[in-house]
Amino acid sequence: MKKFNKLLNLILPLLTIFVIALIWQISSRSIDNQYILPSVESTLNEFFLQLSSTEFYRALFFTLLRSLIAFATSFVLAFALAVLSVKNKCVKSLIAPLISIMRALPTIAIVLLLLFWTNSQIAPIVVTALVVLPTSFTHIESAFRSLDKTVSEAGEVDGANTFQVFMRVEFAQALPLILNAIGGGISLNFKLMVAAEVLSQTANSIGLLLNTAKVYFEMAQMMAIVLVAVIFGVIIESIFDYIAKKTGEWKN
Repeated sequence: MKKFNKLLNLILPLLTIFVIALIWQISSRSIDNQYILPSVESTLNEFFLQLSSTEFYRALFFTLLRSLIAFATSFVLAFALAVLSVKNKCVKSLIAPLISIMRALPTIAIVLLLLFWTNSQIAPIVVTALVVLPTSFTHIESAFRSLDKTVSEAGEVDGANTFQVFMRVEFAQALPLILNAIGGGISLNFKLMVAAEVLSQTANSIGLLLNTAKVYFEMAQMMAIVLVAVIFGVIIESIFDYIAKKTGEWKN
């Protein structure tokens, strides 16, 4: 039965991908206009063409670098704020309005403002960090609030200090959920970065490649680049979900 379930878990996602590709191909044939909706074949051809392009890898590298800087910044701040919020009710009351404001920020407007204040290299990093931070904060705070407090209390009774209880008990318990948040956060971070790069017309970026493809009506190239972003996001989320699952099993 377990083998059948594993096989089913492998087949069903592939079936979903096949159905999406089939609908895409039928729609493309029906429209019969490569400038509106390119076929699956032309998109895949462009996809492999991009994978052989030095310009593409340069753009991908700098987009990933900016994404990493933005995510690391937002995650560290979110982690610190979440821990402080869980530990102190006054701090939670102070942080709550800030998080609400950050959630409500209109991304496009912030990018345009930041372009006046900074430049096209820095603006995408700042806006992506601002958007991802409240999401990471919510996940991390929920992870710590869902902990079994009796275990922490038992550690304190046994003589462990506050830092030891936090690292060996609370953080260890929350780690699988935090890893899940990291996977989803990096994927969201990358998508937001590309969108911000498109608005900022950032040099050496995936966003600029999309912008250029749009100007010259290279729809197959646009779809191929979007496909790269989708594949990257799925791979990152899958890796961290797997690590989180194994971490949870190890704890048990």
